[in-house]
This record gives sequence, structure tokens and C-alpha cells, in this order.
Amino acid sequence: MLNKILGAFWQNTKNQDDKRIATLTPPEGVYESDNHEYLPDGHIYHKLDVYYPEGTTDKLPVIIDIHGGGWMYGDKELNKIYCLTLAKKGYVVFNMSYRLYPEVIVKDQLWDISQALKWIKAHLSDFPCDENNICLTGDSAGGMLSFFTAMLSSSSELRNIYELEDAGIRFNAVGLTSPMLFMDDGTVMSLYTRIMLGKNYKNEKWGAYVNMDRLLPLGKVPPVFLLTSSGDILARSQTRKGAELLKEKGIDFQLMDFEKHEGTDLPHVFPVLHPESEVSGRAIDEMLNFFSEHSKKEINL
Repeated sequence: MLNKILGAFWQNTKNQDDKRIATLTPPEGVYESDNHEYLPDGHIYHKLDVYYPEGTTDKLPVIIDIHGGGWMYGDKELNKIYCLTLAKKGYVVFNMSYRLYPEVIVKDQLWDISQALKWIKAHLSDFPCDENNICLTGDSAGGMLSFFTAMLSSSSELRNIYELEDAGIRFNAVGLTSPMLFMDDGTVMSLYTRIMLGKNYKNEKWGAYVNMDRLLPLGKVPPVFLLTSSGDILARSQTRKGAELLKEKGIDFQLMDFEKHEGTDLPHVFPVLHPESEVSGRAIDEMLNFFSEHSKKEINL
């Protein structure tokens, strides 16, 4: 019954997103290489796209994006225009899908992402990629998956706990938009997020490592860009809490916390929803500036 209720909620969200996306205009001048199967199993969610500026001759920095959707909704099409916008600004962007709850739980989604990263690692030379300049982004649930993926990349101990192989990619920086960083912290939100972990997660070794604070001691955290906003009801408190943790641990980070714009609250993941707007452009440029500042720093993970 609960899954049916959640399914109906996300179906309504999809209907709204379909209408919103139909109003957006994809940026011109971006080459698309779509629907690469990162696993040869025919699964509709085991695909990714690659975007970069047309006419590119030089090696470009790389961004890998992980979409949100509460771990049970969405695919790469949800973030396509956002990712095309990033590519237009001079990046090779990889935009992936992954399996969703209730088919799988969060641990399996992290496995899917690791497989996508292995494919990307093996095919970086097929595209105009600067293999030493790779950043990771994600929004909402995708923000959680992005942060966990970055930590898994840096920590063999955490990979052993989650039973994942090393995909071989290291990240210069991570950009998290309205991330859900605490899956089981006793808040009201945990009533939902714990469902995504599966019924028996507390009996699993990895079940003790589903909150940001438990992960931080296990690996070297890449520089983190955090973004939230005045209307971010779902994740503003989690994003701020994450920033406080990073500050406490002396980890390089930047927090952008947008207040009202022209008298209106800015909603959850607003740069992803409306990448064409002026305020979204400012948020995106700030994240990309953060990435650029860390593009030439040596990665010691």
C-alpha cells in the first residue's frame, strides 16, 4: 500500500516535470551522444548520455551528473537540459540513469553508479575529456548518491563495507544541489529515507554508514560545493548541517544559500529545474567557478 501511495506521488511529480520540461529550450551548439549502455543487460536504466560543445578540439574538463527523484523516480532525461547547459559552458558532461526503488534499494543504486563510472573510465579517450579534471554533481537524492560515490571513490575501507569495486575515477571536486545527506538521523524525513535503504539495512554492515558524518572519517573528502535556497523545504536543513560538518572537519567547501529572489522563494533544486533563469545561471556559474578553482590541484586520495 505504501509503495502505491509513493508511486502515485511520484507519478504526479512526473506529470508536473513533463510540463515544465516542455517549456524549456535546449541550448544550441551542444553535441549529444545518447543512450550508451554502461551494462550490457538491456535494462532501460543502465544507459548514459554524453554532451559537449560542437566543434570541440581541445580536451575539456569533465562533469558527471546524477539526477534526483527521491531514489524512486526519474532518469537521465530529467536532468538533460541542465546537463546540456553545463556542457555549453565548456565541459564534457556524462548524464546517467540508474535503477529505482522499489526494484532496488540505495545500495544497489550505488552499485549501478559504480558500473557507470567504470564505463566512463574506459571510454574517456573516446570523447574530448581531460582525464585529470573530473568533477561530480548531483541534486536531492542524486546529491546523496554523488557524495557517497565520491567517498567510495576515495576509501577502500568504505568500498569493502559496501561491497563495491574501485571504478578508478577520482574527483577534483563535488557539487551538491539540495543534497539529502542523512538517511537515518531520526528526523521526520527519515520516515521516508529509511524505506529507500530496505527493510533489513540495519542488519547489514553498510547500514551503519548511511549518514554523512559516519562516512567522513573513512576517506579523503574532495572539495565540496553545496547549494540550497529559501524554498528548499526538503533539504535546506540537511545542506546546512552538511556544511557545518565540513567546516568542523576542516574540509574545503563552499556553501551558497540563496534567499528570496525578487520576492519569491527559490525552490528545491531550482538550478536543475530552471537552468535558463538568471538566478539559476548565477548558481551554476558559482559551482563551475568552484570546480575551476580546484581543477589543477593534485588529487591525493
